[in-house]
Amino acid sequence: MKKRYIIIMVSIVVLLLLFLFPVSLLQTPNLTAFEYLELKPYITIGNIIIIVPSSTLIVYLLGIITIYIGIRLYKLDASYKKYWGISLILWGVGTLLAGTSYQGLGYELKCSGQAFCLFTSWFELSYLYMTALSITMMAYAVAKKSLNEKYMDTYLMVINIGFIVYTISLVFGTIFEIKLWITYEWFLLFFLLYFVSFFVVNFKNNKRNPNTLDKKFVFVWTLMLIINVLYFIYFYSGIPESLYNNYQIWFSANDVLHIGLIYWMYYIYKTVKRNNKDIIK
Repeated sequence: MKKRYIIIMVSIVVLLLLFLFPVSLLQTPNLTAFEYLELKPYITIGNIIIIVPSSTLIVYLLGIITIYIGIRLYKLDASYKKYWGISLILWGVGTLLAGTSYQGLGYELKCSGQAFCLFTSWFELSYLYMTALSITMMAYAVAKKSLNEKYMDTYLMVINIGFIVYTISLVFGTIFEIKLWITYEWFLLFFLLYFVSFFVVNFKNNKRNPNTLDKKFVFVWTLMLIINVLYFIYFYSGIPESLYNNYQIWFSANDVLHIGLIYWMYYIYKTVKRNNKDIIK
């Protein structure tokens, strides 16, 4: 219980610091507000411009579904399932934050009233932090179920150090405007290794003690890899640009990713919920 309150207080401080030190870095190459809107579809509701409305709906749907699944898993008895619940709730909140700035209100937050559009916003930085915390909780869920006490403490210590180092870099990157430290690429550098470790933990535990749960989670991490490979294939295929330029149809690589993640979240829910036939109270 004490650890929970510490995490909540630290998170409030981090999010407050990200808010108090707005980043003034500009997008590269520089884009005016007009040039920004020329690149993507948008609608106007009152005085507010909503960019890529279809993508906004998809990412918000992902966020809402993920939060709902997280709440359902948190209500299950097993402690590792509660960690899964917390992880997915945080992931869902992060998704809503990301969708607000990368999609939805991206113009309003980064371009409106600016000579040139900003590189990032509080919503995007908060998304990075919330997702980092989510993946850290995911590591606890994996460790609690698939690691014995001999290895668990060391594994979680490394996981916590990685999270702390990333959080410090994110805050310092925001305050001192160090661009690399506030990018999604920097985030991936840290947390891609976490997913690799999840795969290794479940794979080795299943090899040592064959069981359905670890087999299913080996597939979970493989599925995440497949979804991301499809994202990059579609991103570099030229299809998104062709659809929009020739047919005015907006279906981006992010849409591929988010639709894939909806299924990924559902598969996690079914895998965790069915194990040991736990009943939601």
